[in-house]
Amino acid sequence: AEIAEGAKSDLDVVTQVYDFVVTNMTYDEAKAKVVEYGYLPDVDRTLAEMTGICFDYAALMTAMLRSQGIPTKLVIGYAGDVYHAWINVYTEEAGWIEKAVEFHGNEWVRLDPTFASTSGLGIDFVDDTVYNALETY
Repeated sequence: AEIAEGAKSDLDVVTQVYDFVVTNMTYDEAKAKVVEYGYLPDVDRTLAEMTGICFDYAALMTAMLRSQGIPTKLVIGYAGDVYHAWINVYTEEAGWIEKAVEFHGNEWVRLDPTFASTSGLGIDFVDDTVYNALETY
């Protein structure tokens, strides 16, 4: 609620939460190397430590946005050949925002806080057709 304070629309809330996560989180490369199948993020821990893997980024944004009444889907699948997690959100102004990373005034390009925060970890996914969802929560 603190991060969404002053927002005039749901799209403003999405932008403020996105900017907060992208600016303040760091990617945990060591965790990424040892995380096991079945891992579930602890959003309170992620918020406290502000570090994690893509699933942590997506889960934190999902929790933050849902707490503000914004419908949010946490998506798990592949970005190219990388097992990955990202989010899709719904706002009255824009409808479903899927696979957006940057907001260009009136258009989102891909909602993937991990790659935005880490400059893609050396991976450039300009073409959103490389995103293939397996599960949506």
